[in-house]
Amino acid sequence: MDPVALGLDLAVIALIGGGLSLDRRGAFQLMLSQPVVAVPLLALCLGAPGAGLQLGAVLQLLWMASSLFGANVPQNETVASLAIGGMVFLTQRHTEPPAPLALEGMAILLGAPLSLVGRWAEVQTDRANMLLARRADTLVRGDHPERIGRLPWLGLVRAFIVGAGLVAGGALVGFALLGLLHHALNGLTLGTAITAVEVYVIPAVGLGVALSHLRRRRALALATVSFVLALLLLRPGGSP
Repeated sequence: MDPVALGLDLAVIALIGGGLSLDRRGAFQLMLSQPVVAVPLLALCLGAPGAGLQLGAVLQLLWMASSLFGANVPQNETVASLAIGGMVFLTQRHTEPPAPLALEGMAILLGAPLSLVGRWAEVQTDRANMLLARRADTLVRGDHPERIGRLPWLGLVRAFIVGAGLVAGGALVGFALLGLLHHALNGLTLGTAITAVEVYVIPAVGLGVALSHLRRRRALALATVSFVLALLLLRPGGSP
């Protein structure tokens, strides 16, 4: 394992994590922070363009309920998904990886709690940024309005640093843990169990979360029919 190459990959993960954390709430809001876009983008930047498509789609289903509206601060799917993707791609690039499905399943189990950590960090960042708003009021009253222009940048830089640190730190810790679990994930007991979780349990949970957002019976019926048709058409053989 090349420490320099690992450090460069972590720098890329941190930059993407910080930038997409801004896209989530602080600026832009182009929906690039959604897992189905963010994880393939991370894979592309790390030189594995096809590796993130399936993983991003599964993670998108898991966090379909993380909706931003008003003052609501949901679970931070961006931080968790990018950290999960980062630990998977680092393992694939810098070690001899275990079976792909076992690797992804374990990474999801390790990285999912970061969505709660990310939400807590966002709340703390919002509280810190409120101090900037009070500072702006003070500057206006003190006849120094020219200094207000710096304050939004301070808030954005703070959010960038927090997002970058959580994503890169989570990816590095997960990478280390996956390295410790390497032999176990290749074994019959743990490897088979985690593979079953990745193939059956995690997609089922994701589909359940996605279907919970369908309020009308017609939409639920359409989703069910579409799923069955896609399952039949995409199975080995290519036709019902």
